[in-house]
Amino acid sequence: MRITSVHIQNFRSIRDLTVDLGDTTVFIGANNSGKTAILDALRVLLTRRWGQRGTGFTENDVHRPDERGDPKTLPPVQIEIVLEEPHPEAWDKDMVAQLEDVASILPGAEYRNVIRLRGTCAWSEEKDAFEPAWEFLDAEGSPLGGKSQRATNLSGFFSYLPFFWLPAIRDAADEFSARSAHWGRLMRAVRIPEELESEAVQTLKSLDEKIIHADPYLAEIAEMIGQATHIAINGGPGSARLNTLPLTMEAMLQRAGIVLRNEDLRPWLPLGHHGQGLQSLAVIFLFQAAVLQQLKEGQRPGAEPVFAIEEPEAHLHPQAARTLWGRVRTLPGQQLMTTHSPFFVQNVPLHDLRLVRLQDGCTLVSSVPRRILTTLPWADAVAQFSQANPGIFEKDEKSGCVSAISCFSEKIATMLSECYRKDHDVGTKSKAISDLRHLGRRLVSEQEARELGFHGRRIRGEVFFAHRWILVEGVCECLLLEALGDALGWPLDNHGVTCIDFQQAGSPGIYATLAEALGIPWHMIVDGDPQGENVRRQLANRGFIEGDLSGRFDSLPKPNDLEAQLLADGHEVLLRTILDEIGVDVKDDTSQSNLLASLRNRKTAYMSQLARRVAADGKVARGMPKAFVSLIGRLKEGSQ
Repeated sequence: MRITSVHIQNFRSIRDLTVDLGDTTVFIGANNSGKTAILDALRVLLTRRWGQRGTGFTENDVHRPDERGDPKTLPPVQIEIVLEEPHPEAWDKDMVAQLEDVASILPGAEYRNVIRLRGTCAWSEEKDAFEPAWEFLDAEGSPLGGKSQRATNLSGFFSYLPFFWLPAIRDAADEFSARSAHWGRLMRAVRIPEELESEAVQTLKSLDEKIIHADPYLAEIAEMIGQATHIAINGGPGSARLNTLPLTMEAMLQRAGIVLRNEDLRPWLPLGHHGQGLQSLAVIFLFQAAVLQQLKEGQRPGAEPVFAIEEPEAHLHPQAARTLWGRVRTLPGQQLMTTHSPFFVQNVPLHDLRLVRLQDGCTLVSSVPRRILTTLPWADAVAQFSQANPGIFEKDEKSGCVSAISCFSEKIATMLSECYRKDHDVGTKSKAISDLRHLGRRLVSEQEARELGFHGRRIRGEVFFAHRWILVEGVCECLLLEALGDALGWPLDNHGVTCIDFQQAGSPGIYATLAEALGIPWHMIVDGDPQGENVRRQLANRGFIEGDLSGRFDSLPKPNDLEAQLLADGHEVLLRTILDEIGVDVKDDTSQSNLLASLRNRKTAYMSQLARRVAADGKVARGMPKAFVSLIGRLKEGSQ
């Protein structure tokens, strides 16, 4: 039983937000964009630590559209989760029986269960406090009445969906102390055989006595402190003694700690003497061990935990951050995480990412959709067509309609329209297919996602944290754009702009698709040669229309690539000088065709030198190819 979606209203930076959740969901985005607010919304709903005095809920948690809003009169906070059974009889039968008062049946041909829980927190004039309320809803979102309102139903539901939270700030000293809930739970779960416990206690007692008698001063200290008992009980008898060692197994376990060493030849050291990265990582695995122990103690068939972990990669070096993904994925149940690490993100599947941003003071979330639903009925002709052209369309079992799982070409759209040629509203359906093709430009197939993971590994993590993308064919264009940004007073890094050379990291279409799906503004500059024209065709085949490309897509004049355009713009002397500096023998009478060949053979080397000159000289910068200069100018002016 897992949460399929959460709907949050009027909570902190969130005005109205619905987020689909998978088995694993990773929230990324800038600081203070709302990632923690999403996890906290789930935490307060699923732990009931909400709305009562002393539990952390304040008027600052109420979303205010402006600073003048009064939280007591503003709309109440509402948090609602939906748990849908993935297919008939997927949930444990005993669990369904236990939760029958709060479960409903999804409408449709299939018999699937759904549970909806809503928590509300509103100001109560009578109680002079924010008052929380929980209620279960039916499949359509209306409150369930009758037995569903019993308090035992809520506690029973929570027992099947235990929630575990690990914050970003993790103090190993606190987490591995006797007062820690996680460490304490593990130590309390330890069972020592009676014979061994008795033997250990006797050994400790004997050793303790030897230590105390080794130095008379220890006895003097105890005698002096023991005088306190005479005063406390009006001169009555009393005494004190020192214990240097724990004399019970419980006390020994409470003082247990972790010691680690990096290599066989290094000494064993307490955890607190190691680096912050290792300490943070140790807390994560302590958290995992404690949760697994708790689940073992409360075994309930059908119960699945929800883990909310903030910044699991904190303090880790890049390789460790990349490796950590595989470890946290071994946690049972559902995992929800936030991260700021591009290295951690590199291994996260595209469809598990949720990009969080703040716009006009409100949190928004974007993601790459797995499918796009339609109202087109799934007919025999569609089934046959889909079987002959796999990986594009599927039947949505809930609605019985067509859903697209990949972008598709105009040819495929025409063929799909033929499946409805005998319908009386074939024109309407053809229009729906055309609209679907346009919407489908945001779809990334599983095969494309795997290919992107392979080709784009070196930059993929970083790009999801950018505010804007500039897509170009190669590294040379990236070097030139970065230099132009510096020269023209609009440094790319300062404005959160990432330049992606798509020829070395996938295809142009996939990055334009991701930008559309995630709501990232993007621009593309290509060569004016046949390869550049092919890029535009690729975008059209994915469903992009001219309106999508207007103001975003630009190309060099035909038939030039970057090197040919630099020569056409009058930089021959400069380029000859640069080639000479990097050790390329170019004579004065060398033809332009040979000069071009030399530039193309040493692309990165010559551009590194040219970019240095461009960044340092505004006049040289303004003489660079117009498509690049114009784009930086437009971005600087904020016209796009």
